[in-house]
Amino acid sequence: MPSSSLRRSAALASALAVGSTALIAGAPAANASLPGSGEVLTISNNSTSIKFIGDASRTVLNNPFGETMGNASWSPDGSRAAYIDPDGGITSIRFDGKGDLWYVAPPEDGVTRTSPSYRGDGNSLVWSEKAGSSGKWVVRIAPSSSGSYGGQLSPEDGQHYLNPDGGPGQKVVFQRQADNGSGLPTGASAVILYDYSRPEAERVTLVDNNGANPSISPQGDRIAFVRNGQIIVSDLTGEGEVVVTSNAASHDNPTWSPDGKKIAFSQGSQVATSAADGSTAANPTVVSTTGGVPAYQPRRKDRAVRLAGSSRFGTAAAVSQSHWKSVSDASDTREQAGAVVLSRSDTFADALSGSALAAAKRAPLLLTPSTSLEATTKAELQRVLAPGGVVYLLGSAGALSTSVENEVKGLGYTVRRLAGADRFGTSVEISKAIDPTPDLVLLATGMNFPDALAAGAAAGSFGAPGSGTSAVVVLTNDAKLPTATKGFLDSLSNTDRVIFGIGRGAAAAAEAYDPSAYPLFGAGRYETALLTSYVFFGGASHIGLATGTNWPDALAGGALMGLLNGPLMLTPGTSGTLGIEAQWLLDENSASAHTALIFGSTAVVTYSQQTQAGTWIGGPLGFGRVDNPTNVRIAAGARSTAGLRTTDGAGVRTPEQAIAAAKALTEQKTRR
Repeated sequence: MPSSSLRRSAALASALAVGSTALIAGAPAANASLPGSGEVLTISNNSTSIKFIGDASRTVLNNPFGETMGNASWSPDGSRAAYIDPDGGITSIRFDGKGDLWYVAPPEDGVTRTSPSYRGDGNSLVWSEKAGSSGKWVVRIAPSSSGSYGGQLSPEDGQHYLNPDGGPGQKVVFQRQADNGSGLPTGASAVILYDYSRPEAERVTLVDNNGANPSISPQGDRIAFVRNGQIIVSDLTGEGEVVVTSNAASHDNPTWSPDGKKIAFSQGSQVATSAADGSTAANPTVVSTTGGVPAYQPRRKDRAVRLAGSSRFGTAAAVSQSHWKSVSDASDTREQAGAVVLSRSDTFADALSGSALAAAKRAPLLLTPSTSLEATTKAELQRVLAPGGVVYLLGSAGALSTSVENEVKGLGYTVRRLAGADRFGTSVEISKAIDPTPDLVLLATGMNFPDALAAGAAAGSFGAPGSGTSAVVVLTNDAKLPTATKGFLDSLSNTDRVIFGIGRGAAAAAEAYDPSAYPLFGAGRYETALLTSYVFFGGASHIGLATGTNWPDALAGGALMGLLNGPLMLTPGTSGTLGIEAQWLLDENSASAHTALIFGSTAVVTYSQQTQAGTWIGGPLGFGRVDNPTNVRIAAGARSTAGLRTTDGAGVRTPEQAIAAAKALTEQKTRR
């Protein structure tokens, strides 16, 4: 039976195209060289196992389904390897063989793929592919999880682009060759650097016109490549060449150690290493008599972070403190809040659209009772926002009283109240404050909270500066469309609006209003949250977890997740185990996720669930448990691309990518 028989039906991962393709003949590419610790080297040779060298805990990783693995390449924390499967798809597997196998790019009829490589922070994967017998080899990129809705990096100039290697930041190197007129590469190969951080006209540059199979260093400042069977290192402009091998053997497939001091490579039918400074060029060290493609497994420790206080007010403040700077501290390097969103603390009716508003306004979301400004909330408001700043009050005076409004004004703030005649009208006013003509409208029922909470983080991710799009959450009365909501939808252009119905009731309301709307719901709140994550996020650095049985912690947490471009997943919070949906999300995203954020105390989301979340995203070094840090984004450093949308397929999804993911849900397959 083909490996497609190993796939189980679920609304996850990528659409499965029927068909089988073969691996490219000839030498495979170098593999990703990413910064980290350790010197564990792995070798894949299209067998059913990956060989480990220098790992005291294992010597081999066996594929749980006995399928062959080619060109294996590791994520930045070493938690997942991506490989070419027997059907020509790109699949990822956890370092310990546990969990599921997940498609990064499913097989496509007539498409041949090779050389998968994680880029920098693990959010995206690059590879080379060719359509049909006469097509040109191109370098593709896609999020490392939740669907292959990316783009093409290599130019459309009639030449072949092969053997990509992802490096730190947004750098990728690959090989260029001419076409022989029949769809095959020919002639001398050149080393090309792609760097998205450069101006568009300067992103593709020539490094060397006589080199092949390049690999970029973990520091992103040097490139190793093959010339006449020897390994050469140069800087990014091709200058400062160093000869890394000079013995009589033929060498290929260079890959850098995580510290950048060694380079491993195939040496004839063996695997060897040599110093990157050229000091051992004449005598490389043979490390394996079993040949194949070497790849170092970088190792980094991930984090399971709990943000919690002794009450819902304290938890919202802890969430705020994890990200936003203190206005009185000029040395504080965290982001300056642009506003504060204030919501009623005892009911969710007017609050459900607030997470998206907070993300769009670059603001924390805080809670207070209806009749007075709670002390913890007051202190946090004054910490993050200077007098004169805008405080958004959600709901009418019946939700947040004039006493609250006057107290906020008395602190020197400008108050903007967003209110309608009811919860539905309030959601419309909140949405208009984000954008009166949004690109995406996410409908969710206002009669319960779970679906709107997951939708809030998704909508919030589109409001990031530089994203170029906007999204809002507007409420339905289950399957009915309230007058205020319908009026808002009527005000939008029929040709420009894109509507998603999040949850069974809202999906029915959306489709009844507009048959072209995209329904998005599962069997219950947890599966709906999972599908929302699948459609609106891919390759997330941060994943949020909150109880699905109450709303305050998830409301504040969802505002933060929108800022971090990460999904908010609901869990059965008081259970000893994560729900299967949360487990799937963490497992699939473990290549990119370096931080799991748990919102609420252990009485709300258990200690055991925090441990399991860290375990699922962690690699060989595991994870560290942290309570109430004040550096959630800063700690990620260069690894995070949260809030950025890039045309090469990384970062915040475009509306078109979200639509493609939603359309694919009826065909979804994940691999067991």
